Amino acid sequence: MAEYRTVTTATDRGAYVSRLVLDLPYDVADAGDLADAFAVRADGEDVAVLRAWACDERGARRPGGSHVALELPEVRATQRIGGGVMGSRELMPVFHVAQRRALAAKNPSAGALEGLVFDESAGDTCTDLLGWDLTGEGDFDGYHMRLSLFAPECVRGNRAPRPRSVPLLLWLHGAGEPRVPFLTVMANRVTALGQPDIQAKLGGAAYVLAPSSPTYWMDSGSGRMEDDNQSRYVRALGDMVRRAVAALPAVDPSRVYVGGLSNGGFMTCRLLADYPDLFAAGIAVCPAWNDDLATEAEVAAIARTPLWLVQSADDDIVDPRRTSIPTYRHLRRLGADVHLTLFDHVDDLTGRYHDASGAPLRYRGHFCWVEVYHDFVDVDADGSPVTVGGRPVSLWEWVGLQRR
Repeated sequence: MAEYRTVTTATDRGAYVSRLVLDLPYDVADAGDLADAFAVRADGEDVAVLRAWACDERGARRPGGSHVALELPEVRATQRIGGGVMGSRELMPVFHVAQRRALAAKNPSAGALEGLVFDESAGDTCTDLLGWDLTGEGDFDGYHMRLSLFAPECVRGNRAPRPRSVPLLLWLHGAGEPRVPFLTVMANRVTALGQPDIQAKLGGAAYVLAPSSPTYWMDSGSGRMEDDNQSRYVRALGDMVRRAVAALPAVDPSRVYVGGLSNGGFMTCRLLADYPDLFAAGIAVCPAWNDDLATEAEVAAIARTPLWLVQSADDDIVDPRRTSIPTYRHLRRLGADVHLTLFDHVDDLTGRYHDASGAPLRYRGHFCWVEVYHDFVDVDADGSPVTVGGRPVSLWEWVGLQRR
């Protein structure tokens, strides 16, 4: 029996094993597509091989390699995360790869390579997690929390950025991703916040702090999700942010941002109401913050921090008519620096995903974070571009320009 290594990728549709790298006993000479040379099964289901090529141990294509990389589709059998928006769980498919045809050896004296079976995992690689530390934990206001921290390349490379020169983004997960850091950062592609595009728009480099809640951010004391605009974790997160700023000498206290989606979008508004002087900007994505339950004092406190709300009109989980829309109007009446991007639908705008008719894939209306992570958010409620100093800006450009 032989070994394979999985490669996990965070995508707009979730986390998947996107590739297998097979460890061969010796180099093969084949330089073409080897997809027909292997049959793959995962947890008892057949999985198509989209493409395959000879490579090195990291999957890089080679004319004659000691390994073979198999590219796999995003299907149920290759999922790394199961469940849904109200609760997810980590998965790891068990693969069985059988060689279907002989491969010529690079060394003719070695003979053809044939009949191999790969069914022993040698581990997993995920390049999307480069720069992320998922091992953090601590006690905050009496609550023990696990947390993930992305450190920008300038910090990882020990290039010693100037003290107090790098922003910090606190990012808060949805209802389905508590407790487990892998779920927190991979289920809805939070890893995009550490990718070059968004990092550049945040000023070239930014820390991202993504805590995993013990229950739900919308838990006001029962251990369950409660729709009352309260949370038992407010002081814990305030404590966490202050300790992070103190512990990371590169962090600029005037550029601490907070954002999150759904359950985390609620918590963004809650933190802005309770800590009106802590954050330089907020990003509330499909936020479960009910304007009809907010006091005038809370809304006035939120109004002190620039805020960008994002939602889709067809959201079937969080009703924008009770959340984003009235919150936006309420804050506008108070003269706040507030924006609302309200999509009609959440469609794939990347060109990667299509439905059966060939049209761009339409996501569930709640999933507007897909547009946020691609930074396709750039208009206000009336459809006009959001501008700073007369220049149109996208969401993440706008965030990166905010200072406390």
